[in-house]
Formats: sequence, C-alpha cells, structure tokens
Amino acid sequence: MGTQSSTPGQLNLYPKMSHATQINPASLSSCAPSESEAITGSTPQPWADSMAKRLFDLIVASIGAVILLPLLVVIALLIKLTSPGPALFRQQRVGKGQVPFTIYKYRTMHTAAESEQPGHSVTRCGDHRFTSVGPWLRRFKLDELPQLINVIRGDMSLVGPRPKLPKHERMKMICRPGMTGAATIVFAQEQALLKTVPQETFEHFTVHVLNEIKAKIDKDYAETGTFRTDLGIIFATLGGFYRRKPAQSIAELLTTYGHEPLPTANSISHAA
Repeated sequence: MGTQSSTPGQLNLYPKMSHATQINPASLSSCAPSESEAITGSTPQPWADSMAKRLFDLIVASIGAVILLPLLVVIALLIKLTSPGPALFRQQRVGKGQVPFTIYKYRTMHTAAESEQPGHSVTRCGDHRFTSVGPWLRRFKLDELPQLINVIRGDMSLVGPRPKLPKHERMKMICRPGMTGAATIVFAQEQALLKTVPQETFEHFTVHVLNEIKAKIDKDYAETGTFRTDLGIIFATLGGFYRRKPAQSIAELLTTYGHEPLPTANSISHAA
C-alpha cells in the first residue's frame, strides 16, 4: 500500500474510498494506543492562546451571531415544531486546561435518546435516535451554530480542537476548543468513513483510533497555528459544504495517519 505525500500545498487529504476494503474487527483493537500513549500537549505558540486570537474570535462571532439571527430563529422553530423538547442541547465538554464547560448545540435527537441508550455516546448515519430534521442539521453543520454563544463567552474559539466528552478526550487542551479545526477539515467526510466500521467495534474505533489521530492533528495546530492558518481553516470549512470530496477508507486512514508523518495544520489549511 503506497503512502501519500504530505508536501504543503499538495497534500491529498481525501483519496478515493476503496469499496473493496474489508475490515477485520479484531484488528481494530490493535490500533488503540495504551493509556501511556495518550496525546499530551506542550506550550502553545503565541497565536493559539493569544489575546489577538481572542479578540478576532469575539469580533467575528458577535457579527456572525447578529447576521445569522434570523436563521437561528428559524432552525429553533423547526426543531420545536417537529419534535417535543427544547431546541437547544446542552452537554459538558472538555475545555482549555481540561476545565469542563457547557456546550450549546441545536438538538438533533429525541429527548429520550440518552435514557434509551445511556452507554452509546457515538452516533452514525441512520441512527434511529435522530429527529426528522436532525440528519439535515448535522449534514450542513447547522447544529453547531449555537456555539457562537460559547465563542462569545470565551469557552471556545472559532478554530481549535473540537471539544469532546471527558471520556473521549485524548489531548491535553492547551488552547480553547474550536467550532472547526484542522482535524475537522481532514475528516469532513467522517460519516462516510464510519459507515464502513462494523457496529460491534464502532465506538471503540471512534474513541481509541479516530480520536487519537484527531488529537495528533489538533496538537500540531495548537503548537504551530497562525492567523493565516485560522483563515484558511475557516474558509475551507465554509467551502466544504459545496465541495464534497471522497472519504478515506479505513486502510488509507491508518496508512496515512497511523504510520506516516502527520500533515501540519498549515499544510492542511493551504491544501484544503
């Protein structure tokens, strides 16, 4: 199996998925890192945790919230009209310095979903717990828009590692988590990838393999990210809604990110 170049500007983030790829569920456990291999952070570069970045986040998020207010109201009404329960979903996530915070998202699942399957914390396409508008909101990432509140409050940044549940976090958070990030761009077609994972190993693969790879990419962003990196990732995120690229297969994923040098945050933002 050939490897892929990580040359900045030429990184092939989305090689075509091989439909013939067969996954041996037993082999996935061997991909999981040991507890001692969990990703640890180091001192961030000035931009990742700077006042300039915080000011940029505050200005853009405030303007964005005002411009998007009509859309935010419409989405909230759609959720209320199509399923019982609140429009917003609140949950504890890991923030900077491992300090927990309450994240805001539009609710995409029925309110009884957690009580029905309390131990199943990872979702995939076709999950019966979704509301009628839930898959649509997730497909276009509209369920993430209430996180503008988190950015304004200072819990999150526009760009950074995606905030995770405490039991899923594989990274020492040395900067604020973001609404989007380098790993988000790499795994823009994550749901298509996860469709190829057997149900019995789905959560294990997501938590111990996929999140580990994301942590490595996010750690690189925290250490080397710049204002230009943030702009590149933001534009790539917005443009990604219209430029759908093929997802990677499991085999390609593990070859590219499991055994080869990882792409840098800067090369991701330039190549996207």
